[in-house]
Parts: sequence; C-alpha cells; structure tokens
Amino acid sequence: MSLPEKIGKYQIVQELGKGAMGMVYEGFDPIIERRVAIKTILPEYLQNAESEEAVARFKREAQASGRLTHPGIIAVYEYSEEPSGMAYIVMEYAEGKELKDYMKKGKRFELVHVFEIMKQLLVALDYSHKQGVIHRDIKPANIMVTNGLKVKLMDFGIARIGSTTLTQVGMVVGTPSHMAPEQLMGLPADARTDLWAASVVLYELLTGRNPFLAETPAAVMHNVLSAEMPDPTQFQPDIPSTFNTFMRRALAKKPDDRFSNAREFLTALLTTFQGKEFHATVAIKAMTDTSPPGADLDRTLPLGTRAPEEATLRAAVPPATGETLRIANALSIPPETLKEIESSLTKYLGPLARVVVKKSQSSATNLQQFFQELADNIPDEEQQSAFLSRINKLDTGSNPVQPAPAQVAATRSAPATAAVFAPEVLAVAEKRLASYVGPLAKLLIKQAAGSTGTIRELYTKLAANIDDPEERKAFLATFDKA
Repeated sequence: MSLPEKIGKYQIVQELGKGAMGMVYEGFDPIIERRVAIKTILPEYLQNAESEEAVARFKREAQASGRLTHPGIIAVYEYSEEPSGMAYIVMEYAEGKELKDYMKKGKRFELVHVFEIMKQLLVALDYSHKQGVIHRDIKPANIMVTNGLKVKLMDFGIARIGSTTLTQVGMVVGTPSHMAPEQLMGLPADARTDLWAASVVLYELLTGRNPFLAETPAAVMHNVLSAEMPDPTQFQPDIPSTFNTFMRRALAKKPDDRFSNAREFLTALLTTFQGKEFHATVAIKAMTDTSPPGADLDRTLPLGTRAPEEATLRAAVPPATGETLRIANALSIPPETLKEIESSLTKYLGPLARVVVKKSQSSATNLQQFFQELADNIPDEEQQSAFLSRINKLDTGSNPVQPAPAQVAATRSAPATAAVFAPEVLAVAEKRLASYVGPLAKLLIKQAAGSTGTIRELYTKLAANIDDPEERKAFLATFDKA
C-alpha cells in the first residue's frame, strides 16, 4: 500500500507502524504547524459486521482519550472519517520508545528510574480515574517513554468510561499477563484493576520478568487466579526486601486487599523505596550524573548486578557545593535558599529530593513553575500545600528576567488597609485560580488576600501568577462575569 499524501487536512510524512486493521502515520498539521500521529482503520473493516466490536473500540479510544487532558496521557485532537470510508484518530506525536522495547533488552532499570516511571504512570492513572476513565489494558506496550524520561500513557481502546463499557459481564478483554483476577473472570473493572496491571509493570521493572510467567496463556491465567507471586527479591536480591511485602499487597487476588487508589499506591511506593540501596543509588547518581534525565536508559544496570556498599557510596559522594541554582537563565536562587528547599523536600522524598531539584532546575522556566514541579512529586495534597507554604517564605532573590511570574515577592508589600474578604469569595477565587496554577492557588490566595483592598485588586494580583497572557485574560474575565 502506497503512502497517502494527505489524510483530511494533514500532510503524511511517514509510516510509523501497521496494525491489524490499519496504519499509523506521522502527519503534519499545516494550519497550526505541528507534528501529529494519525491512527487509521480501513474502510473494509468499517463495513465488516464481524469487525463491529473492533471499530467500536477504535471510536472508544478517541472518546476516552479525548476527554483526558494530562501531560502523562497521549492527547487526542480529532476523530474523523474520510469520504472513502476510512476512519482516523489524530493524536499527539511523542518521540520515544514503548516501555516494552526497553524491557526486551533484558537489562534492569536503576531504582531511581523505576520510581520516576511509576510515579508518572500513577499520577496519570489518578487523573484518569478521577475523570471516570478506567484504562483496563495497562502494560509496557501501552506506556511510552519519551526524551527526558517522560512517561505517556496511550491506547484507551478498551477503556471503560463512567458506568458504560464496550464489554458485558462475562466477556474478557485485555492482556492475560497484565489482567487482574476479576478482569479474567469477566467481572466489572474499577481503578484497582488498573493498579493491579501497574503493579505487574513495577514487578517487571524491578526483576526483568513477569510475576505470572508461564509457557501458555492458560497457564498464565491459572497463575494470576490461583498461584502465589514469587517475591521479587528471589530474582533480584539487591533490591530492598520491603518490596516483597509491598508487591504482595499490590497484587492481592481480591480487589479489597489492594491499594484503593493511585495516590495511596504512590504514597506506599515512596515509603517502600526508602531502602538503603535506593538511598545509596540516588545519592551517588544525583551528584555524579551530568547527563540529561533519562538519557542513560539504554545503559541500565545489567540483571544481577548488585549495588555498591552504602559506606563506599557515602565516601564517594562529594558534599553539596552550594552553587547558585539557575533556571533557564531566567532567575537565580541564593545557595542557602536552595539548601533549604532541598532540605524541605527531603522530608517528603528522602534522598530522591536532590534528583528532583536537579531535574526541575533543567526544565522550569520561572520560579512558580519550579516550586510547583517540586511539589508535584509529593503524593499527599496536604503535604504539597505544607511544602509550598514553607518554600514560598524563603528569600529567593530578585533576578527574574522573563515575565515575572508574580512570585511571592510580588505580594510582600501590603497596603495600609487590607480588606477582609468573605470565605466564600476566597473559595471561588481559589477554585478559579487552581485551574491555572494547581495546588499553589491556596497559598497565593492567602498571600494576596492579606495585601489587597478590593476584590478587583485581588483578582488582578492573582492573575499576575499566570504566565500565559490568554489564560491570564480568561481568569480576569471570570471576575467580570461575576
């Protein structure tokens, strides 16, 4: 089949892959000038009654993904059908590899990479579940790892949206090696079903093998339903033994015995990672690795390699240098303040804090974004707020070069008389602001409310925290409408 020149308004650049019922292409949107991925389903399948279910799944993928807007989920821009009968989905183009491609190499991920991948996957699942979408097919082939170790969840073809589903009770869909017991039995799936599959992915990242490995699909299903999971330390004795207990709960046969939601899973996972090997690995990696985040995924530790002794690593890790932190040349933070920020984050993330600070240093473009990226690594929302409250009180210097993101300094000088706003007024303002700045809204409201005299002045001051001019305008419009 020859490469089409165009599909809809999209120029076709190259073929990316071939599926059972169509092709996936790299395309280009000439109107807004961006690369896209286009997944197609051919007319003969659309017209084939036997393919009705598969076609419905194709449309369901567009419907499920289309209602999800999250950096950890491949975005869907459009679903359409050509006059010829071919249907297609236009999606975000992401450069990277499927997680399964890394696993095929038979090499083990370093623990710091395992945590980073799982954290992003669980945050994406938490968002998806809160929107009422259960993926139902979490597996390495549906997890894209892009440059900078960014994770993108994809392929919502068999997702359940709200109370609707493409399947009926008793019908089994999914991949047996990553399907929860209730899913194999054709019972309704919920968030805990996705967390089961995510736990299988975690086990594979840690050990290099599936916990229910068997020679035939029937034997795999038997293991999922009845067999006890081998402890991960049986295959990798160098990982913290706390993972044995963690995995037994994560892969419990009964949904009620597992973690109830992705946030609870992530909080427990963070605690589990605090074994001595993880402390040592993160500490030395944070201080000696100068490559971009995720650049060394192809150089992961071979299976069976043990971590060096903790005492040796402690001696090898140089003390903190106290150099001034620079974020995209836009601002600087005094060394003593940086040390305070790392110290505050360590309370929640342990030795991972230094890695997180280093990573955010290379990606954030302003102080607000830097703080928020750090806070996003803390699973508990109350702890996020406590962390933001503390670091926003620190002296961060005064060198912003680009649009000043109305840092905390912008709210330090209070007028002679500050208004006392009704709680419901502040609650509405916080809700509106949160859609642009996330959990930071609560702190910004508190600071601005104590230094403004009118509601309009309050909204104007809050709007200064929104970098994008259009979003800032939209936020201010909410006051005008009120």
